[in-house]
Amino acid sequence: MFSTRRMQGLYAAVLTAALALTGVSDGYGQSTGGSSQRSGNSQMEGAAAPSDFVTNAIIANLAAARSECGSYDRVYRIDCLRQRMLDIARRIPQGAAYAQARQIVGRAASQLGSIQSANADTRVKKQRSRRNARLREAKVYTAIKREKLNQAMQQASRVIDEATTQLLRAGENSEKRSAHYRKIAAAVGSTKVLLRSA
Repeated sequence: MFSTRRMQGLYAAVLTAALALTGVSDGYGQSTGGSSQRSGNSQMEGAAAPSDFVTNAIIANLAAARSECGSYDRVYRIDCLRQRMLDIARRIPQGAAYAQARQIVGRAASQLGSIQSANADTRVKKQRSRRNARLREAKVYTAIKREKLNQAMQQASRVIDEATTQLLRAGENSEKRSAHYRKIAAAVGSTKVLLRSA
């Protein structure tokens, strides 16, 4: 028979080992990419219902992206938003609760990439990412040609509008998802402030 003290010690050791193996994160916010990012995503894979914890983390990540991208010259903002939205999509759980949100945000990032590629200015110095408390992976952003910037911004704004609409519609299919998807849609829509014409 184990003594109470020995049992408590055993439980503590098991708990410590479990926490070390799982790599608990704050809802996919703080990651340096690679294996740590995959570990973060795996924590909620297969989730059948949305949670305030995960939804709030997605919203916070979008707010962090908006704040970071807004600190750069306008020519870098589309590429910044593209890359950070792709980061965010990868952090959204793959389970049924957030599958559509993950897909919509990821598709928007891809569409922004097409706009970026069509209007990239390779003659201008690239912008290295500054500190982002939630999305820590270092990035390098490519500029848009200034003469094409307003047109590119308008196209990017339409991409964000479309993603916002898709998120709202996706939430209509489930009472459980509705409130969560509305919040995510609002957070995605808020990034349009980065895309205003001069």
